Amino acid sequence: MTNHHEQYELDDEAQSAVDAARQMAGSLGDDQCGTEHLLFGVMASAGTEMLELQDLFALDPLRIERAIQRLSEHRFSLDVAADEQLPLSARAEKTLGTLRADGTGPTGPFEMLHGMLRDDASGACQVLRALGVRPEEVRRLAAYGTRHLSEDQVANLMDALDRRTEEDFRPWWGPRPEATIETLAFGDGDGSMEVARSESALVTIRTLAVTDHGFGLTMSIESLSPWLLPPVLQPSEVLIPGSRPEHISGPEVLEVELAFDDGTTISNRIPAPRWDGSAPDKSQLMYLGHRAEIVAFNDRRRSEKRTITSDWWAWPLPTGGPVEVRVTWPAESIRGAASFDSAPLLTAANEMQRGA
Repeated sequence: MTNHHEQYELDDEAQSAVDAARQMAGSLGDDQCGTEHLLFGVMASAGTEMLELQDLFALDPLRIERAIQRLSEHRFSLDVAADEQLPLSARAEKTLGTLRADGTGPTGPFEMLHGMLRDDASGACQVLRALGVRPEEVRRLAAYGTRHLSEDQVANLMDALDRRTEEDFRPWWGPRPEATIETLAFGDGDGSMEVARSESALVTIRTLAVTDHGFGLTMSIESLSPWLLPPVLQPSEVLIPGSRPEHISGPEVLEVELAFDDGTTISNRIPAPRWDGSAPDKSQLMYLGHRAEIVAFNDRRRSEKRTITSDWWAWPLPTGGPVEVRVTWPAESIRGAASFDSAPLLTAANEMQRGA
């Protein structure tokens, strides 16, 4: 089975992107070149204008490659002969046929990027979501790129879309850039608060931090014996044609919930979109990220210790009273809760607001 991108009218950058995509797909053992590989190719061979977009959304080729590896089960196919090019998937073929905004050619990197993101179920969209990037935002910017704006027009557009500036920041996204953050000590002698424990796992709150508009907490999940399933901190997203995505919470998902004194609760059961510009109509719990540490032991009784440290952002500040942290992790029989007083958070936030 063969298909050659020579049948498409591609500019030099687009041709380089397709070559890089095919090489990458082949090195991973995939039996065809999909839109996820084209996304890698576009970013790996990015020119000056595409580098601006790459920097804006942190689309480093190495991050994209790792995301593809996580999302795919790679296997070598016997359908492709050694002297043949890796075939394109149906979505990838449509991508290479994407025209400029005025309906002319040749197809360039921005046309490819816009084409590969038209289908929310495409591999490229799945990779972006895995990297914490909303496909519709990249698609919107790529659509402007297909108009081949002047250098000054591109610069103005990038400034308008860049949320890293103080003026464009939204407080429910997380700590404000360059914000004053105060870390609060609490809990036991080691400065932590135990939330839940089972025979195989221990969940603690390590740190509380506050700014003038919200607060964050750092949660540690420590293995006491080998885990059946490692914790998943965000429910998986399932795409349903013709409707909004559904989120599936299985036994491997560590559910986190904060309950406030006024009766409101926030949780990670339905993940909030990180970079949504419209103000939410209720309080938000935002997952910011995590890091994993594995310590290997030369001991038959315990071969390793795993520690998952995750960061969370709660917005807005509580109105007062205690804040209860609840966690549930069915895979390791974890269920528990612990509370802390919100008064120190509010005191610190008020001092920041007075000093602003």
